[in-house]
Formats: sequence, structure tokens, C-alpha cells
Amino acid sequence: MPVYRPADRMVLPPVDAEKYQTVCHYCIVGCGYHVYKWPEGRSGGLLPDQNALGVDFTKQVAPLSGDWIAPDHHTVITERDGRRFHIAIVPDKECVVNKGHHSGRGGTLGSSLYRPDGPTHVRLTHPLVYRATEQSPTTWDDAIDLAARVIYGSILRDGNNSIFMKIFDHGGGGGGFENNWAVGKFFFNAVQTINCSIHNRPAYNSEVHASRDMGVPELNFAYVDAELSDTIVLWGANSYETQTNFYLVHMLPNLQGTTVKAKQDARPGEQVGPGRIIVIDPRRTATVVVSERAAGKDRVLHLQLNPGTDIALANAIARVVYERGWHDKDFVANRVEAETVQPFLEQSLQIGKSLDEVLAEAEQITGLSRAQIEQAASWIAETKSDGSRPRSIFLYEKGVIWGMKNYQNIGSIVNLALLTGNFGKPGTGCGRLGGHQEGYVRPGYPGPRPAPYIDDLLSQGQGNVFYVVGCNPAVTTLNAQRMRETLQTRGKLVRDAIDASFGADNATKAQAILDAISQGGLFIIVQDIYPIETARYAHVVFPAAAWGESPITSINGERRLRLYEKFMDPPGIAEPDWKIFGMLAQRIKALAQADGNADIAQRFSGFEWQTAEEVFLEGGQSFADGVKASTERYKGVDYAFLKAAGNNGIQTPVTIVNGQPQGRVRYFENGEPFYTESGKAKMLPTPWPGFPAIVQEQINKYPYFLTNGRNNNWQTFYNDLNIPFHAERVPLSYIEINPQDAQREGIQPGDIVQLYNDYGETTAYAVVSNSVKPGLIFMLFAHPRSTANSLTTPYVDPEVIIPYYKGSAVGLRRLGRLADFDARLTYQPTNFEPVV
Repeated sequence: MPVYRPADRMVLPPVDAEKYQTVCHYCIVGCGYHVYKWPEGRSGGLLPDQNALGVDFTKQVAPLSGDWIAPDHHTVITERDGRRFHIAIVPDKECVVNKGHHSGRGGTLGSSLYRPDGPTHVRLTHPLVYRATEQSPTTWDDAIDLAARVIYGSILRDGNNSIFMKIFDHGGGGGGFENNWAVGKFFFNAVQTINCSIHNRPAYNSEVHASRDMGVPELNFAYVDAELSDTIVLWGANSYETQTNFYLVHMLPNLQGTTVKAKQDARPGEQVGPGRIIVIDPRRTATVVVSERAAGKDRVLHLQLNPGTDIALANAIARVVYERGWHDKDFVANRVEAETVQPFLEQSLQIGKSLDEVLAEAEQITGLSRAQIEQAASWIAETKSDGSRPRSIFLYEKGVIWGMKNYQNIGSIVNLALLTGNFGKPGTGCGRLGGHQEGYVRPGYPGPRPAPYIDDLLSQGQGNVFYVVGCNPAVTTLNAQRMRETLQTRGKLVRDAIDASFGADNATKAQAILDAISQGGLFIIVQDIYPIETARYAHVVFPAAAWGESPITSINGERRLRLYEKFMDPPGIAEPDWKIFGMLAQRIKALAQADGNADIAQRFSGFEWQTAEEVFLEGGQSFADGVKASTERYKGVDYAFLKAAGNNGIQTPVTIVNGQPQGRVRYFENGEPFYTESGKAKMLPTPWPGFPAIVQEQINKYPYFLTNGRNNNWQTFYNDLNIPFHAERVPLSYIEINPQDAQREGIQPGDIVQLYNDYGETTAYAVVSNSVKPGLIFMLFAHPRSTANSLTTPYVDPEVIIPYYKGSAVGLRRLGRLADFDARLTYQPTNFEPVV
């Protein structure tokens, strides 16, 4: 039985098909696409002048040409007026990001669209309110009124901070500048609560506080820099699977030597050649294997360190660089605050110890050899035979961001980039690769740093209202089993109160809800596009519009701002997030006015937006001027400009020069200051801290270290569960287990296993693979049918309240097999290597 049954023929867009510009709504790479829309019952012809693509389909289309329409790029939609249209979503060959290519995620964009006669029919179409023991469809007025009364009543009785939220802060399909501005204005200016958290985190914070504190905005490079570098350092990232076209279109050509001419043009007079790549990851990922096969093992260095030991490794590499005299002395002297250098040398590099002592300690901690550490230092920083310095680009992501000590993890990598002078030149940079696209524009967060640990507070009985938008904490937050128990037990008190007040009007029900909250209850609002796991516990559910159903704007990983046009109606009566917050704010304002409460009425004023562009422009006015601009600054740009700019857009931060928007390719060129008061970067002391006690306790108790990550599937599978191409391939989370461990446990590929520790349990199917060393298990994270986050501890980096998702320990037992899985899954390793 095949895993996936694609169509055997496709309709083509006719020459007169409507054409829209958009960007893939998944990962941060932000590949450009064209959307073609035409009435059902029509099709273009095979000849170039008969179809909108201008392609001759009477001949075999060349592979990787971008000239075909994949089955999952096409669908048929039904608009609100009942008319049906073909939609074809085709990669844009003129977009410099993807150059006509698509990833496994972008290849299913058509299948992700709502259609009432397809798998995505499960989308939320109407507001739901809990009544008569179930969630019932209702009108916007009714649902908004109940939610507004509870929020307003809670603020009056218990204060602003009685309202808790967990909401996206990103761009792409789940947010964009428009929806983010509405979120921030509602919670920061109107509600004025400090009890806020961001979709994948238990608090309101940045995942890169350290880099920003050091004066380095995290998106400081351009994708072309990966083509122009001598060495690419991928740290805690599996880019072949998770930033696919950044890797395939920009990194891999460098490794294969096809960008040498571009390097010669960008770096005249320097010795250049094919690039090299260092991959720092506890797993032998697909990125490692593909790089070796495409470029040769001599150009790839995989540092398969022990999980959680990144700080020790970064410090050891930096110590070798310093000891050998390979550091950029002029850069450090002129571009780094002098008073921050000595603490870095003493605490990070341990210059009070000999190099032999430092490297021996690093070998013991990381599990790597001295030779590997020294080779990495050489590839990054050793002066070339012509006397020129190598140019290295450091690209990190969730492996260190969600690693053991976020603040020092990031700081140690930025330290290494500063020490080697890898900023402000083509082929250099140091920043995050990213997950979602970016779209952050909000008023200032009113709370402290570090921000309150929301998950803990909720589990302790704090908070009256928990408003969740565009995320799924029942699956993805730290110790998700605890979150589900909290939502279930506290939410039940409110459900019981609603059940006891059946037949009452909303004013009476709201009072009953507030009374239940006084007894420990929690009123839960969920706003999403699907009936996600967290929505099961909700008392009010708002249906939101998705990608393509309302115009949005976002930036990608190189800060490329573009317009994602609307090309279809939302399902049912769903609305964009910005509009939902607008309706809710206006209703709270009306309740306050009726009470004569002028202060609260004023706070909830100014939400009468009519279009997405109004929200976009209002948010843009919040950006400050000056050279040290917010990464996202788009002030002075409107939809008309972005429409004309197409899928190449403009790279932020935007500066208006002679009345015209001007972008920025990379940061810190030509002496541009770092983002500190002095204009110089700061180094950060990053001593190796060891594992926190709560994690070490699990390591001591259970036999397997557990780490996690994702593959070609997207985040919480919110779309993928409804796309056969993805859902049939990964019906459950899987683990990767070393053959030695599998033999000891009596586990065969495809066996269903139970994983457990002191914090929870979950199930998965087994993939036996050499990708992990003995004693280490990798698990796909955030699958709603078996989440790895049930096994994570509540530990966060106390300096920034960033979670340690990547480290826990578990026991393992075999449960048996599932015959239907055996009929359609191969259980082959995802890194393309046979088991040895």
C-alpha cells in the first residue's frame, strides 16, 4: 500500500488566470510563490501561449526547473458565495530566496488551503461557546460579548494582571505585522497585563537576549553571505530539513564550489575556493550526510558533541583560536568594549589554565577529541597562505536556543564570532536561522525582565483568564502533561458553573464564571484556525483566518519584507486575528462606557480598523528613527510599495532616503555601530555551568538522554495532520535509537514504544538509526498525538526564562506493533544512511 497517492494529471492555469504574489507561510526562509486562480471547469492548454506559466507541456519538463505544478500545489476552493476556483501555487523563479525551488513544506501549500470537501474541512468556521455540556456554534456578537464580560469583570475585580495570554509573536501564516500589532495593542496598551507568554515559551521574552545584550541583532546577515563565506558553522541546526532552501540554494552551492566566481567578485584580492561546513549537533543529521555526499567528507566537519555541552565546546574552540593567535586583534581592539574582554578571557577561555588543561576538560565534557576541536578552530580562523583572514558565518538555531542554558549558549557563539571579527563583511555574520518568519511589531511589553513564568503560575492556581492564540500549549509547552492537567482541572470548575447557569443571559453567565474563578477556576479562550488540542479545554473558541485569507506582511531570515496577498475567503465566518481583537476591544470599551469607567474605556479605544493595511501602517509608526534601528523597522513602507517590489521585497530595517525606502543587506558594514550605548560590541563571560539539578536528577535515574527536534513536518502539525502527504508519513511521533540500544531493549524498527520519566509519558514508533550515539534517543517534537514535551522538565534558564526543551532523560519499554503502520511505513532512517 503506497504512502501517498498523488494525482495522475493536473489542470493548468489559463493565460487569463488571476495572479497573486505571496510567500510560503511555513519556515523562516520565506520562499516566494505566485498564486494562480481561475474558475473551476476551465484549464489552460499545453502550449506556452495557452497557459499562464508560458511553459511547453508537450515536452518533458526538466527536473528542478520550477516549471511544473506539483499535485499538492493545486486545490479547488469554495468561496463564501459558493463559487469554486482552481488554485495553483508555483515557486517564483525570480525570487532570490528560493530561485524557483520549494521544500517539502512549500510543496504542499495547495493542500493546506481550506476546502469543505477535503481533509482541511475540519477548520474552525464559526465561534464556539461552551454551553449545555458542549462547545456550540454561535454568532460573533454572542461569543465576543461573553469573552468581553469575563475579561472586563476580571480586570475590575482582580486587576490587569489577572489576564494571562500565550500568543504567537511571529510572521508567516500565523501572524504577520498586522496581527502582531493588534495583539500587542490589546494586551499591552489596553489590558496592561504583565502575565504574557510567547507561543513556544513559558514567558514573554526573546530567545536571543544574550546576542542583543552584546549589541548584535540576531538577523544581521544576508543569505548571500552563506554563498560567500569560507566556512559555514551550523550550530544546533538541521538546515537541510528545517531551512531547506537556505541550505540547498545558498549553502550547498558554496560547498560544491559553484560560488567561487561570486566570491572573487565580492572579495577581490583574497584567496578563495569552495566553502567548508562545520555542523555541531548530537545527531548525524540529514544535513551532515547530504553535505558529505554533495561536497565530499573533506569539506565537512561534524562535531557530534554530547547534548547540552555547547558552551564548553564554544569556549574551547575560542581558546584554541586565541592561543594560536588567529583572533582578529584589530577588530577586538576597535569594535569591542575593552572592559568586557578580560572577563571573557578569564571565565570563558580560562586563560589562567594551560591550553592542555582546558582542552582535556573540554574533551571530557563534550565527548569530542582535541583534534576535532582544533580542526574546527582552524577552519574558522586560521590565516590563509596569502595572509588574508578566513570569513566564517555562524548560524545557530533551536539546538542551542532551546539548549541547556540559553543565555550562555548564545553568548558563547557570539563571543567566537566577535573574537574572529566575523561581522560587517560579505561572507560573515552570526545569528539565528529561525523557525517561523518574523513579524514583531508591538508597543513595549509592560513587564519585567525576566518575565513571569506563566506556566508555573497557572499550575499554582494564578490567573483568571487564559487567552491562547495561534499556539498549542497542551502539546508544545514545557512539561505539557502538567499544562493539560491544569487546563482540565481548573477549566472544569468554570464548565460546571456554566452548566449550572443554563438558560441565563451572558451577564449572568459571566458572573457565574467569575465566581468559579474565585474558587480556583480558569476561563480559557482559544483563537485558532483548527480545533487544536488546547481548544478541547476552551470555554470560548474564536475562528481565525489563515494564510491567503487576509493580507499580511512579514520578514524572513535575511529581513526581506514582502506582502502576502489575499487570494481566497476565510472559511465560514472566520476573521483575521486583528479584526477579532478589534471586535473584542470595542465590546469591552462599550461595557466600560456603560459603567461610566472612562479610564478603561479610553484604554480600549482605537481598535476600529477596517483594513489590514490600516493596522500595518499604525504599527509602522511605532518604530524609532536612527541608525540603530529595530530589525523589523518598516516605517515609510505601504502595501503599494510592497506590491511593486514583488517577492524580493525590501530588506529591513528600512531608512527613508530622499523620500524613498532603502533597505540594508547586512549589518555593521563600513563601521556601522553595534547596538550598544558605546557603539561597540560586548563580550560575555560564559563559563561552563554544568547541568541543572532538576535535569541531572533525571539523567541519574533513567538510562537514556532524550533530545528532540523536527523534520520536514511543520511545528505542531496543525496543517500537516490534514495533508495526506505529511500525515500518512508521520502518523505518530517517532524516536531514533542506536542499533546497540535497540538490540539491548529487544526493539525492532516500527515497534511502538513507551517513554516515561518523573514528569510524564508518551508513545512513539521506533526508527533504528546510526544518527544517534548509544545512550541518546531523539524524538520528533510537538506531534499532537504523542508529544515529546510531556517528558521535558519545567527547567528554564533563570536569567531569561527560556525553556530547556532539548534535554531530559527517560526509560523505555516496548508495547508491540501496529499492523496498519507496518502496511505503509518503511521505518527507514531519516538521514538516508543504512543502519550499520
